Amino acid sequence: MSVIIVSDTSSLIVLEKLESLDLLGELFERVLIPEVVLSEIQAGSPDIAKTLDQLGCFEQVIVNPSSRLDTLSLLLDAGEANAIELAVSWQLPLIIDERKGRQIAHQMGVKITGFAGLLILAVRQQVMSNKQALDLLDRALAGGMRLSDALVKQVRGQLKA
Repeated sequence: MSVIIVSDTSSLIVLEKLESLDLLGELFERVLIPEVVLSEIQAGSPDIAKTLDQLGCFEQVIVNPSSRLDTLSLLLDAGEANAIELAVSWQLPLIIDERKGRQIAHQMGVKITGFAGLLILAVRQQVMSNKQALDLLDRALAGGMRLSDALVKQVRGQLKA
């Protein structure tokens, strides 16, 4: 995984609810967040910008208008469209959880991961134990995060290995 990654909204919201945003700082040197994504998060968590600033690895980025962004905006919500555009234009990997956004990013050649992938990466890089990662997964699911049964089974299998 890269030392720099772009993030969409969903995983950031989940990690904030779990009080685990610092996990991204342990996995990546820089996490780029399109300003639209930050606005989406602030709608439900007005103080998030302060928290992100304190963690030091998060960087708000203005995504320049483009015809590709216009096209993405017709297919996806603004946060996803801007995150994918930033990842494509800077040739960076992307944290994104929504199925349609993942499919489109993948089609555009973007390396993608999501919340579940971050947990596996954290265990592989010895940032957290298998038990801690499984606990975060369980808490995220209990908090309303939607992951397919197949993905949950796959992640549990990898984290128990």
